[in-house]
Amino acid sequence: MKTDHPHLKVKGFSISPELFSMGYPEGGGPCSCTSTCCGDGVYADVAERDRILAHQNMIAKYMDASQNATPSAWFEAGEQGDPDFESGRCVPTSVINDKCAFLDGTGRCSLQVAASGEGMHRWALKPLYCILYPIETTEGTVGFDSLLQDEQACCTISNVYQIPVFQACKDELTRLLGEDGFNALQHHYRTHYQPSLEKTTP
Repeated sequence: MKTDHPHLKVKGFSISPELFSMGYPEGGGPCSCTSTCCGDGVYADVAERDRILAHQNMIAKYMDASQNATPSAWFEAGEQGDPDFESGRCVPTSVINDKCAFLDGTGRCSLQVAASGEGMHRWALKPLYCILYPIETTEGTVGFDSLLQDEQACCTISNVYQIPVFQACKDELTRLLGEDGFNALQHHYRTHYQPSLEKTTP
Protein backbone atom coordinates (compact mmCIF):
# COMPACT_ATOMS: atom_id res chain seq x y z
CA MET A 1 0.00 0.00 0.00
CA LYS A 2 1.30 3.43 -0.91
CA THR A 3 1.80 5.85 1.94
CA ASP A 4 3.44 8.79 0.15
CA HIS A 5 0.24 10.40 -1.12
CA PRO A 6 -1.88 13.04 0.63
CA HIS A 7 -4.80 11.86 2.72
CA LEU A 8 -8.24 12.18 1.14
CA LYS A 9 -11.46 12.85 3.02
CA VAL A 10 -14.82 12.92 1.26
CA LYS A 11 -18.12 13.81 2.92
CA GLY A 12 -16.79 12.96 6.36
CA PHE A 13 -15.25 9.66 5.29
CA SER A 14 -11.52 8.96 5.23
CA ILE A 15 -10.65 7.17 1.99
CA SER A 16 -8.19 4.30 2.37
CA PRO A 17 -5.20 4.43 -0.05
CA GLU A 18 -5.66 0.88 -1.36
CA LEU A 19 -8.72 2.05 -3.30
CA PHE A 20 -6.25 3.90 -5.54
CA SER A 21 -3.02 1.89 -5.24
CA MET A 22 -4.49 -1.58 -5.78
CA GLY A 23 -6.97 -3.06 -8.21
CA TYR A 24 -8.13 -5.70 -10.65
CA PRO A 25 -6.93 -7.06 -14.00
CA GLU A 26 -8.74 -5.94 -17.15
CA GLY A 27 -12.22 -7.45 -17.12
CA GLY A 28 -12.04 -8.26 -13.41
CA GLY A 29 -13.84 -6.82 -10.43
CA PRO A 30 -17.00 -7.27 -8.36
CA CYS A 31 -19.05 -7.61 -11.55
CA SER A 32 -17.93 -11.26 -11.63
CA CYS A 33 -19.54 -11.87 -8.21
CA THR A 34 -19.87 -15.47 -7.02
CA SER A 35 -22.23 -14.60 -4.09
CA THR A 36 -19.82 -16.34 -1.70
CA CYS A 37 -19.86 -13.26 0.54
CA CYS A 38 -23.60 -13.78 1.09
CA GLY A 39 -23.16 -17.14 2.77
CA ASP A 40 -23.23 -15.88 6.33
CA GLY A 41 -25.86 -13.22 5.83
CA VAL A 42 -25.30 -9.53 6.48
CA TYR A 43 -25.98 -6.86 9.06
CA ALA A 44 -28.66 -4.38 8.04
CA ASP A 45 -29.55 -1.05 9.56
CA VAL A 46 -32.85 -1.31 11.43
CA ALA A 47 -34.32 1.21 8.96
CA GLU A 48 -33.27 -1.07 6.10
CA ARG A 49 -34.93 -4.01 7.85
CA ASP A 50 -38.12 -2.01 8.26
CA ARG A 51 -38.07 -1.00 4.57
CA ILE A 52 -37.66 -4.64 3.56
CA LEU A 53 -40.51 -5.78 5.79
CA ALA A 54 -42.72 -3.01 4.41
CA HIS A 55 -42.35 -4.75 1.00
CA GLN A 56 -42.56 -8.30 2.35
CA ASN A 57 -45.39 -9.51 0.11
CA MET A 58 -43.65 -8.24 -3.00
CA ILE A 59 -40.31 -9.81 -2.01
CA ALA A 60 -41.86 -13.15 -1.09
CA LYS A 61 -43.19 -13.52 -4.65
CA TYR A 62 -39.62 -13.64 -5.95
CA MET A 63 -38.32 -16.29 -3.53
CA ASP A 64 -37.74 -19.88 -4.56
CA ALA A 65 -38.04 -23.26 -2.87
CA SER A 66 -34.62 -22.95 -1.21
CA GLN A 67 -35.82 -19.93 0.78
CA ASN A 68 -38.29 -19.29 3.60
CA ALA A 69 -40.88 -16.81 2.35
CA THR A 70 -42.17 -16.13 5.87
CA PRO A 71 -41.03 -12.57 6.73
CA SER A 72 -40.63 -13.32 10.44
CA ALA A 73 -37.83 -15.74 9.51
CA TRP A 74 -35.76 -13.23 7.53
CA PHE A 75 -33.98 -11.50 10.41
CA GLU A 76 -32.54 -12.70 13.67
CA ALA A 77 -34.11 -11.45 16.88
CA GLY A 78 -32.54 -8.55 18.72
CA GLU A 79 -30.84 -5.36 17.64
CA GLN A 80 -27.21 -4.38 18.16
CA GLY A 81 -25.64 -0.97 18.61
CA ASP A 82 -23.09 -0.05 15.93
CA PRO A 83 -22.00 3.51 15.07
CA ASP A 84 -21.08 2.48 11.51
CA PHE A 85 -24.80 2.22 10.74
CA GLU A 86 -26.81 5.36 10.03
CA SER A 87 -29.31 4.78 12.83
CA GLY A 88 -26.65 3.41 15.19
CA ARG A 89 -28.48 0.08 15.36
CA CYS A 90 -28.36 -3.01 13.17
CA VAL A 91 -29.76 -6.52 12.92
CA PRO A 92 -28.38 -9.62 11.13
CA THR A 93 -30.25 -11.39 8.38
CA SER A 94 -31.00 -15.04 9.07
CA VAL A 95 -28.98 -17.87 7.53
CA ILE A 96 -31.34 -20.43 6.00
CA ASN A 97 -30.12 -23.52 4.13
CA ASP A 98 -26.52 -22.35 4.66
CA LYS A 99 -27.05 -18.98 2.98
CA CYS A 100 -28.52 -15.57 3.59
CA ALA A 101 -32.31 -15.65 3.82
CA PHE A 102 -32.49 -13.46 0.72
CA LEU A 103 -30.12 -15.49 -1.47
CA ASP A 104 -31.98 -17.80 -3.84
CA GLY A 105 -30.88 -21.16 -5.18
CA THR A 106 -29.13 -19.64 -8.19
CA GLY A 107 -27.05 -17.20 -6.13
CA ARG A 108 -29.21 -14.14 -6.80
CA CYS A 109 -30.43 -11.69 -4.16
CA SER A 110 -34.23 -11.77 -3.95
CA LEU A 111 -34.24 -8.17 -2.73
CA GLN A 112 -32.54 -7.03 -5.93
CA VAL A 113 -34.54 -9.36 -8.15
CA ALA A 114 -37.81 -8.16 -6.60
CA ALA A 115 -36.91 -4.48 -6.87
CA SER A 116 -35.89 -4.84 -10.52
CA GLY A 117 -38.95 -6.93 -11.31
CA GLU A 118 -41.26 -4.30 -9.86
CA GLY A 119 -39.69 -1.37 -11.70
CA MET A 120 -37.71 -0.02 -8.75
CA HIS A 121 -33.98 0.77 -8.70
CA ARG A 122 -32.17 -2.55 -8.36
CA TRP A 123 -30.73 -1.49 -4.98
CA ALA A 124 -33.90 0.08 -3.59
CA LEU A 125 -34.38 -2.65 -0.98
CA LYS A 126 -30.83 -3.93 -0.57
CA PRO A 127 -28.88 -3.14 2.64
CA LEU A 128 -26.02 -0.70 2.10
CA TYR A 129 -23.30 -3.13 3.16
CA CYS A 130 -24.57 -5.68 0.61
CA ILE A 131 -24.41 -3.02 -2.08
CA LEU A 132 -20.92 -1.86 -1.17
CA TYR A 133 -19.09 -5.17 -0.71
CA PRO A 134 -16.12 -5.61 -1.13
CA ILE A 135 -16.05 -1.93 -0.17
CA GLU A 136 -16.61 -1.40 3.53
CA THR A 137 -16.97 1.50 5.93
CA THR A 138 -15.44 1.05 9.38
CA GLU A 139 -15.13 3.79 11.97
CA GLY A 140 -15.49 6.45 9.31
CA THR A 141 -12.99 4.95 6.85
CA VAL A 142 -13.97 3.68 3.40
CA GLY A 143 -11.72 0.80 2.42
CA PHE A 144 -11.49 -2.67 0.92
CA ASP A 145 -12.77 -5.67 2.86
CA SER A 146 -10.12 -8.39 2.57
CA LEU A 147 -12.30 -11.20 3.95
CA LEU A 148 -12.22 -13.15 0.66
CA GLN A 149 -8.83 -11.91 -0.59
CA ASP A 150 -7.09 -14.73 -2.52
CA GLU A 151 -10.23 -16.88 -2.20
CA GLN A 152 -12.58 -15.33 -4.75
CA ALA A 153 -11.40 -13.42 -7.84
CA CYS A 154 -14.22 -10.88 -7.49
CA CYS A 155 -12.93 -9.96 -4.03
CA THR A 156 -9.19 -10.22 -4.66
CA ILE A 157 -7.04 -7.19 -5.49
CA SER A 158 -3.36 -6.71 -6.33
CA ASN A 159 -0.80 -3.93 -6.57
CA VAL A 160 -0.39 -4.96 -10.22
CA TYR A 161 -3.62 -3.96 -11.92
CA GLN A 162 -5.35 -2.29 -14.86
CA ILE A 163 -8.45 -1.08 -13.00
CA PRO A 164 -8.02 0.57 -9.58
CA VAL A 165 -10.45 -0.56 -6.90
CA PHE A 166 -12.35 2.71 -6.79
CA GLN A 167 -13.07 2.59 -10.54
CA ALA A 168 -14.08 -1.08 -10.43
CA CYS A 169 -16.53 -0.16 -7.67
CA LYS A 170 -17.77 3.09 -9.22
CA ASP A 171 -21.49 2.38 -8.83
CA GLU A 172 -21.08 1.26 -5.24
CA LEU A 173 -18.98 4.25 -4.21
CA THR A 174 -21.31 6.63 -6.04
CA ARG A 175 -24.17 5.18 -4.00
CA LEU A 176 -22.24 5.96 -0.81
CA LEU A 177 -20.62 9.28 -1.71
CA GLY A 178 -22.73 10.67 -4.54
CA GLU A 179 -21.52 11.59 -8.02
CA ASP A 180 -19.61 14.58 -6.70
CA GLY A 181 -17.94 12.38 -4.11
CA PHE A 182 -16.88 9.87 -6.74
CA ASN A 183 -15.56 12.72 -8.88
CA ALA A 184 -13.38 13.72 -5.93
CA LEU A 185 -11.93 10.19 -5.88
CA GLN A 186 -11.29 10.37 -9.61
CA HIS A 187 -9.53 13.72 -9.28
CA HIS A 188 -7.39 12.43 -6.41
CA TYR A 189 -6.35 9.39 -8.44
CA ARG A 190 -5.48 11.39 -11.55
CA THR A 191 -3.52 13.92 -9.53
CA HIS A 192 -1.58 11.68 -7.16
CA TYR A 193 -1.57 8.13 -8.54
CA GLN A 194 -1.99 8.04 -12.30
CA PRO A 195 1.10 10.14 -13.12
CA SER A 196 3.37 7.86 -11.11
CA LEU A 197 1.86 4.78 -12.73
CA GLU A 198 2.38 6.21 -16.22
CA LYS A 199 6.03 6.89 -15.46
CA THR A 200 6.59 3.20 -14.75
CA THR A 201 4.81 2.01 -17.90
CA PRO A 202 7.28 0.56 -20.46
